[in-house]
Amino acid sequence: MKPLNSTLGVIASSVLLATASVSAAEITSNVSLERVKLFLNGAELQGTTSVQVPQGESEILLTHVANYINPTSINVGVGNEAMILSTALRTDYLSTPAESEKVKTLRASVTQLKAEQDVLKVKLSVNKEEIALLKGNRFETLKGQNNTISDARTMLNFVKDNLTTALIEQQTLQSQLDELAKRIQKVEAQITDEQGQERTSGSAIAVKIIAPKAMTIPVNVTYITSQAGWVPTYDVRVKDIDSPVIITYKANVYQNSGLDWNDIDFTLSSANPVEGITAPVPRPWNVYLYDNMKGSGNFSGAFRSVTTDMPIMAMEKSSVSMKPSSDFKDFVVTDTNGINTQYNVKLPYTIKGNSSNNIITLKAAEVAATYRYTAVPKLDNNAFLQAQIADWDRLALLPGKSTVFFGGSYIGEGYLTTQGLKETLDISLGRDKNIIISRDQNQNETSKPSFFGNNISRTFAYTINVRNAKTSPIDLTILDQLPVIQNKTITLEDAKYGDAAYNKETGLLEWNLKVAAGESKQLPFSFKVIYPKDKHESVIGL
Repeated sequence: MKPLNSTLGVIASSVLLATASVSAAEITSNVSLERVKLFLNGAELQGTTSVQVPQGESEILLTHVANYINPTSINVGVGNEAMILSTALRTDYLSTPAESEKVKTLRASVTQLKAEQDVLKVKLSVNKEEIALLKGNRFETLKGQNNTISDARTMLNFVKDNLTTALIEQQTLQSQLDELAKRIQKVEAQITDEQGQERTSGSAIAVKIIAPKAMTIPVNVTYITSQAGWVPTYDVRVKDIDSPVIITYKANVYQNSGLDWNDIDFTLSSANPVEGITAPVPRPWNVYLYDNMKGSGNFSGAFRSVTTDMPIMAMEKSSVSMKPSSDFKDFVVTDTNGINTQYNVKLPYTIKGNSSNNIITLKAAEVAATYRYTAVPKLDNNAFLQAQIADWDRLALLPGKSTVFFGGSYIGEGYLTTQGLKETLDISLGRDKNIIISRDQNQNETSKPSFFGNNISRTFAYTINVRNAKTSPIDLTILDQLPVIQNKTITLEDAKYGDAAYNKETGLLEWNLKVAAGESKQLPFSFKVIYPKDKHESVIGL
């Protein structure tokens, strides 16, 4: 039987050997980023690496991954022979991100500038010694000698000339040093800007595996980071009203994951992984009677409603044809799969780890449209040109800002959205000052309040004047309105509005006109409002 001390020693040695074995089997490997799938909020990153592992159990620490990883999104594959035991997200305090080539170039520039600075400092030090020597010795060389005044003057001139030269040199050297210090400061600030905020820790993915033998295994890793996304934007260009609309699709990409995406192929998706994938479950819709308890005091349950929005109606249809520009069609493939739209960008891009406003051009679509002018002279006397696009659902537009150009000139910014559309997508192309519109009240027909019996009657009359000062005919929609009566004691009578279409529910009047070049038209309309005399002070809106 072995002594107890001997047995304990063997056990302790075995534990130490096992610990050393585990430590030896812990392997760190940098992940090489291969592809990015960018969502509206978030990004899916795919990377690869290869690792030499020993037989048995070991742990691989995958570094050079993004920050802000969703732990539940991590998916790791290691080939057929090895088996994954577990994966976990860790914080990596030891590794530091590799410097970009630009930062390396900037650091080399700082090194060169500091070398020049050191040379100037040596020259300045020698210069100061020279000045001190000239100031300290002065007339020391004349003491104890039979020197004439001429000798003294010669020595004085020598000191004067050399001291002047030395002081000028000192000033020049100091100026050069100050300038170098400013340049070094600027380059170092640029380095800080390029690196972004200094990262004291980062993410790493720990993968425990078991292998039947010592081998090299391929590792594929996919995960989602929340600190990235893209915003759809558009350029809308129209040459003239006889030309189609050209819509250029763009993506404004941002990411703050801390990991540079260098020369990466992108897929941009309209899906949003943050929204979740499970359909909601409706709750019971309960209907019941509420026993309203009367309280003390006075309260009126009447509410006043004022309608201010004037809807723009749908116009005649037009066709749409998708013609991607040859500049983009070879690099971007659009995939509409019924759930979301994807743009596969084949042209590699580089997006820094802390950056925004990275614009990627996706494609261009040439769209046939109907052009029409619209004016609401009650609110604005200008006519606004609109491009009206039918079959807009084929464009796969996502809501986003648009930059509008007409006739080669910048018009302004708008917002493209298909929410609430019925027939046409209307894009405003700005005001046209060559269409002159006015809305005048007809003083002869408009009456002041007149009393008859217990009622008051008021007549309102207006004329809308239109003149086309352009050299070509136009299609023009004029919008105005009659009041919408909200109380049964008030009535609207004798409404006259010519050829306008009248919507009784909204009060909207709509004239659709064809106005020839140089032609003028008048659109009169009038109405009468009757209401109780005792409610005169309570009538709102007239």
